[in-house]
Amino acid sequence: MTDDGTRATWGLMMSHLQGGLGGVRWATRSVGHVIGTRQEAAQALHRHVLAFEPKHPLNVVRRTVYEDGDGYLVIAEGLTQTFEYAFRLSRVVYDTRPDAPPQPAAPPPPFAPPAVP
Repeated sequence: MTDDGTRATWGLMMSHLQGGLGGVRWATRSVGHVIGTRQEAAQALHRHVLAFEPKHPLNVVRRTVYEDGDGYLVIAEGLTQTFEYAFRLSRVVYDTRPDAPPQPAAPPPPFAPPAVP
């Protein structure tokens, strides 16, 4: 575990249920990387989660973002189905291709968080 001031490469990870007729499984993938301190990576993750627009459901009628420990849980409710997406930070500690630069996190589009009542 690193302290907040140590620079490292951080993966912005997203997990969600994926599948269909052949079965459903929990899938995790990187949505990008941040090179910096844990605090800088956490801020990038926060911006990414607020700007995240899920592919499913097709017509989102409600999207709720929960802070969950060091990560976030996004619940996207559609007319007939609800989907959940979990986001968290993971520090890269080993890579079999150290010569491959990490994929940088795409800057999220400008987004104003919803006003808190």
